[in-house]
Amino acid sequence: MSKRIVIMGECMVELFQLVENVYHQAFAGDVFNTAVYLKRCAEQPIEVQFFTAVGTDLISDKLVRAVEREKIDTQLILRSKTARPGLYMINTDAFGERSFVYWRDTSAAKQVLQLASSQQRLAELTGAEMFFFSGITLAILNDSDREALFALVAELKASGSRIIFDPNYRPALWPTAEAAKAAFLRAYALADVALPGLDDHKVLFAATCTEEVVAQLSALGVEEIVVKNGKDGISGRYQGQDFSALAHPVKKVVDTTAAGDSFNGGYLAARLGGIAPAQAVKFAARLAGFVVEHTGAIVGKEHFNGFWAKNRPSQFR
Repeated sequence: MSKRIVIMGECMVELFQLVENVYHQAFAGDVFNTAVYLKRCAEQPIEVQFFTAVGTDLISDKLVRAVEREKIDTQLILRSKTARPGLYMINTDAFGERSFVYWRDTSAAKQVLQLASSQQRLAELTGAEMFFFSGITLAILNDSDREALFALVAELKASGSRIIFDPNYRPALWPTAEAAKAAFLRAYALADVALPGLDDHKVLFAATCTEEVVAQLSALGVEEIVVKNGKDGISGRYQGQDFSALAHPVKKVVDTTAAGDSFNGGYLAARLGGIAPAQAVKFAARLAGFVVEHTGAIVGKEHFNGFWAKNRPSQFR
């Protein structure tokens, strides 16, 4: 029987610039990007379910078809009659660093817990091997729904699901930094696996190095910790044992949009394949290095297949 992973959050309409005043339309979002790379990089049968909400409009239909093309289960994509997917535009500078403009105030994903509750769908989450959510998942919910999510995560953890959290801090989505910090601490207290970036902890917790983040999260009871630090590599701890890895060399950084998301997907795929954390981060770093050499969050399958032909998680066993 294949393992089931539920990934909760938002998928948006993505516009990224090809040339001046010409944009390509795709679909992306932090947790969706992770779901795609997790599914693509799994060497054994797994069921990846995307838990979100979209509208009943044509662009929502197109979004669902895009999810299906990635062989991600869509049974937990709920439909809102009053909202549509959010949209964002990416602009990248000469160094591949990106800036975003968002239109997401009325995103259907904000309603996902209300819809799941009213349609009595929450029980379908029980029994998942893993449940993954992010700081953006938390940020887009109103206060009462955020409380409901924490209660849901606690129930899933108690029932045996491993809880995975990436803070993915976006200041524009939070009323204050303190509100984000408080929410992230609650999420970490529930997490079995934490996948933060050092930059988030510099801003919110005044961390100065990855080792400080590892120590902080270990003190909070997180068993499996991986701290991403871009070109300066990765630090982590699993069951009390520290490890580290170098970032994979990149020929030319084109677009860093999904660097952390693809890392997460590659890491989880390797872990589900039985690869130890200290080795799984090496595959994940290689995948992230490949992804940032391409435009947009989701690398086209033709280019990805070229990477996949030469790189598998099992090579790092």
